[in-house]
Amino acid sequence: MITLSRRIALTLFTFGLLLALGLVAVQARGLPGTGAQPLPADLATPAGAAVMALTGPEPIHALAELGAPPRIVLGYDPVIIDGAPANPRGGCSTPVPLPDRFEPLCKIHDLGYDLLRMAARSGRPLGPWARQRLDHALVEAMHGSCTDPVCEIGADLADVGLWVNTWRQRASVPVTHEDMGSIALSVVVRAAESTAR
Repeated sequence: MITLSRRIALTLFTFGLLLALGLVAVQARGLPGTGAQPLPADLATPAGAAVMALTGPEPIHALAELGAPPRIVLGYDPVIIDGAPANPRGGCSTPVPLPDRFEPLCKIHDLGYDLLRMAARSGRPLGPWARQRLDHALVEAMHGSCTDPVCEIGADLADVGLWVNTWRQRASVPVTHEDMGSIALSVVVRAAESTAR
């Protein structure tokens, strides 16, 4: 039986290893920008238009872009947090504790990822721009909520973690419920691909 302290140590070690492998790839390939531009065809879809609205100045309009009641297309009724729709069951999923003030922001980001999954289910997955835009909006909101250096460090850690996760999943549809083995393998594969180029 693994004790709680050993489980925490193992989780932190694994996260550190994945982060290190991701950073090797960053060194080999360079940091990606958030400059991937949306395709006009993506913006013509309900999911694409909703992502643009969610990451724009009036995120509440994202719900109107869905073209159907949220419960039908998302499977739940979003809650509104500071004028933005959010997944009520969402939250920050990371092995590293983050400031509590990030939790509502992660719920909004989770709704964004649900939009990416919705697009894929419809047979019209969005391009890399959508996931990159959602990640960038989350990190910007995290930094905007900070009032102290510890919070800023938390936002920076979240930024790196998001980047590695999006990079290893090729900025495509977010995968949920992965085990540590498959996560580690995907990082190794992506790092090998990046260094081979």
